[in-house]
Amino acid sequence: MNELMRKDTEDSYELKELQNVILNIAAYVDKLCVEHDINYRLMGGSALGAKRHGGFIPWDDDLDIFMTPAEYESFREVFNKYGDKEHYSLQELGAANGRVITAKVRLNNSYYEEEIIKGWKIHHGVYIDIFILHTCPDNRMAQRWQYFWAKYLIVKGLANKPYNRRGGMAGLAVKCAKVLPKRFLLNYGLKQVYRWRDRRTEYFCNFLGKALFKNGKYRYDDFAESKRVPFETISLNVASGLERFLTDRFGDYMKPPSAERIKYEQHASTWNLLPREYSDRSDEKYLF
Repeated sequence: MNELMRKDTEDSYELKELQNVILNIAAYVDKLCVEHDINYRLMGGSALGAKRHGGFIPWDDDLDIFMTPAEYESFREVFNKYGDKEHYSLQELGAANGRVITAKVRLNNSYYEEEIIKGWKIHHGVYIDIFILHTCPDNRMAQRWQYFWAKYLIVKGLANKPYNRRGGMAGLAVKCAKVLPKRFLLNYGLKQVYRWRDRRTEYFCNFLGKALFKNGKYRYDDFAESKRVPFETISLNVASGLERFLTDRFGDYMKPPSAERIKYEQHASTWNLLPREYSDRSDEKYLF
């Protein structure tokens, strides 16, 4: 495993070793994308870390990237044809007719335990997330329609999990969705989220994530192009309008969050690089 973290990077959360493993996966994905002219951009806390810390946020234990549907489909084709499958696996969650809710590139012969999915019969290796950057329609009612189906897919996916930590209205929605067949309206819901793809509108969106309607839309011009920025000892892609995106998404993004928020955002409870038995296929019974 290459040492890609800066020697002076803070490690008060004792995550630097894990971050180095994650960064090696990101470096491989970046190399594949550069070689085959595929665009991507860091998203969320990974983009914030690039701007505020020049790499990982000290307490961050994952790395997320955005690809448009066309970019992801090109990446999937390239990975399936040329990817280093000895070391990496491409895992699609909520897949139907070529569309996906999200995807992960996982490191083989590694283990990354997340409490919410540790019972799933899937590959549990250390990973980076690929989120799909969807075109958002200009019409307000159409935006709400797209948002509804995106959140339906999230709620139905949560309902299929054997573990649920949500309360309130979200918890009630999950409980109601449990009575439906596991893949109920999956294909139709994905069609509604994807239906504006390849159009030129004012916004992109990431409704298939944590973001709510008010902060899940991103200006098209900020994301249409990308630029290279330093990330630890390597360079990765971010949105060309990075600063405006971070302001829209986080407000005063240079201000660190509370300790409670930091704990909420973390994913792993344990990890290692020891070989561990896993399923190398997506078990749809657990994924959706």
